[in-house]
Amino acid sequence: MMKRLQRYKNDDESISVFPVEIRKVPKSLEDIVRTTKFNKSEIRLLYKGFKQECPHGAVTEREFQTIYSHFFPHGNCQSYTSFLFRILDRRKRMYFTFEDYIQTLSVLIRGSMKEKLQWVFRFYDISDDGRLTKQTIEKMLRSLYDLLGSNNNIHQPVTDDTVEKHSAIVFEKLDCQRAGSINFDDFEKYCLRDEQLINTINLLSSTAI
Repeated sequence: MMKRLQRYKNDDESISVFPVEIRKVPKSLEDIVRTTKFNKSEIRLLYKGFKQECPHGAVTEREFQTIYSHFFPHGNCQSYTSFLFRILDRRKRMYFTFEDYIQTLSVLIRGSMKEKLQWVFRFYDISDDGRLTKQTIEKMLRSLYDLLGSNNNIHQPVTDDTVEKHSAIVFEKLDCQRAGSINFDDFEKYCLRDEQLINTINLLSSTAI
């Protein structure tokens, strides 16, 4: 069923977009251009790469984990990919498509700083309640350490104590009001005051693809 593809003509050439049974919107290359910050040539190039990794046009969480495990062979990517998959699966369908993927790239690469920070906050807000706590930060940092793994050529093995201390330091910096949790406004204000952090976000954004 997923192998049946719809073809659309754009600028006198056709482009295989998505499986008909999965794709909802947009229905054409022009729609994707209107809803992202990419042009047609960039979208075609990105779609070609997406299809190489995901030939049937949709990615489940298990498939996403398998893809990530190739890039991080020394680590355990299960928690990290679960958090990231949650953001990519925007419509909560248990899979994401090229449309979902390119919407995320559009924010990370071409979005305003506020849009990028909103994405980062949503990524860290694994409880989906609009607030970050020390426990939230700890879970996210632990997933990052697990992702990198215990390759001794890169860093020493990470202990629970290391993760707890790191998360406490990070959260203390974010929680300026000592409220025990922070919302997006708190997060944004802190980030915009940290020039090094902003430069890091811009660097990561520029290398996202």
